[in-house]
Amino acid sequence: MKAIDRLTKTRGRLLDYTLRAVSQGKDALGEVTLKVDFGDGVLVSGKGASTDIIEASARAYLNAVNRFLSKVKNKPTEKSAQP
Repeated sequence: MKAIDRLTKTRGRLLDYTLRAVSQGKDALGEVTLKVDFGDGVLVSGKGASTDIIEASARAYLNAVNRFLSKVKNKPTEKSAQP
């Protein structure tokens, strides 16, 4: 997560992390669901899946970062909110 934070110039704090098996067997698919606090009361969830739990975790965190950045980009500024 720290590496992704450095690359994306964000700073998130992990609040919740859940891993569950989506399939069975040697090549079972694991799904990670997490919640991240990016400050200012902004809580964002993310999901990722892979046969490797490290990759699934990174995908879920990157999903949360993308959602956060999308919210920040689309958030109206004070100047644009005034007539």
